[in-house]
Amino acid sequence: MYDSIIPTADTIPVHWLWFQVLLIVTFFIHMILMNFLLGGSLLTAWDLLRGKLEKNASGSIPTLVALTVNFGVPPLLFVQVLYGHFFYSSSVMLAVPWILIIPILIMAYYGAYIFVRKADRAPVLSRGALIFTSLALLYIAFVFVNNNTLAMQPDRWGIYFQDPGGWNLNLGEPTLWPRYLHFVLAAIAIGALGRAIAYHFSKMDEEEKERQIKRNLKIFAWITVIQFAIGSWFWLTMPDAVWKIFMGESFFATAMMVAGWLLALLILHAAFTGRLISAMILGGLEVLVMVIVRDLARGAYLKEIFQPSQLENVSELSPLSAFLLVFVVGLLALYYMISLIFKSKTSQSCTIRSGIFPNWEEECSLQS
Repeated sequence: MYDSIIPTADTIPVHWLWFQVLLIVTFFIHMILMNFLLGGSLLTAWDLLRGKLEKNASGSIPTLVALTVNFGVPPLLFVQVLYGHFFYSSSVMLAVPWILIIPILIMAYYGAYIFVRKADRAPVLSRGALIFTSLALLYIAFVFVNNNTLAMQPDRWGIYFQDPGGWNLNLGEPTLWPRYLHFVLAAIAIGALGRAIAYHFSKMDEEEKERQIKRNLKIFAWITVIQFAIGSWFWLTMPDAVWKIFMGESFFATAMMVAGWLLALLILHAAFTGRLISAMILGGLEVLVMVIVRDLARGAYLKEIFQPSQLENVSELSPLSAFLLVFVVGLLALYYMISLIFKSKTSQSCTIRSGIFPNWEEECSLQS
């Protein structure tokens, strides 16, 4: 039924499972960083609007923008390898909002730096820049959700012929808003967890440190409670063929869904009782499970149309080998650069206040 509108899939150089595993691994890393960025920015903006943000706040947002974007490239490439004929088609349909991501992301990056650099000299400009950056990140998330939902539903691609101008947001999709809210709330929850972790490793008054850790863990817990309602709404809007695989039709999919619910309950216990290490481990596992569930849901949407196992394998190892080599070298380079950042921050007398982790102060003295 869709043969006339779905492009022919490209060949792949190795077995599709290589790309599937790499997609999950790289997207998991990207999601952790993205949640720290988006959630942390929104929480910081909220503190700012409430007048709770320190005057001299500066921070990690620019660094997180760079890391999130860089670690967003590999999963985007692997999606294009496995589902490129769907992804490119949906991108064309919402071409204008999609291409606007690039200039808006650049401006958001500038906004992050303005927020950091102008906190003392131009506080109004600094705060306005933070709010702009937060709104820009919300826009980017919204367009990505539109693109991902449209890519999974070729039956909706007829909207292009009604309006070929490239403004076809998938607003008629029932799962769009619950999916988007589920995404944003998850970012806020993990962002709060990230702030708690940062306080744990900061050098500040122990009493204040403990208070801030508990405060952010409570935010993590309460957002998780809200996620039960949003997740249920999201669940109920899915097509029958999709949610049934998580209700016993597929053992693995059902196990992943059950694991997600159990992890959420354990997160509530750990966060409300102030157990940071447990909350950190459980939160990471929850993100990983949700990444897998998301991929299983995409497979269920496309089950009757396409599966990655149908891709033609031409058995050419050199492209994958080159990628893995560059990926490992890139990880080592990033580790080295981040270690230099932390080294520079502890080698001189300073007070570091982080915009993404408000009220976090680290007193460091000159070291020989």
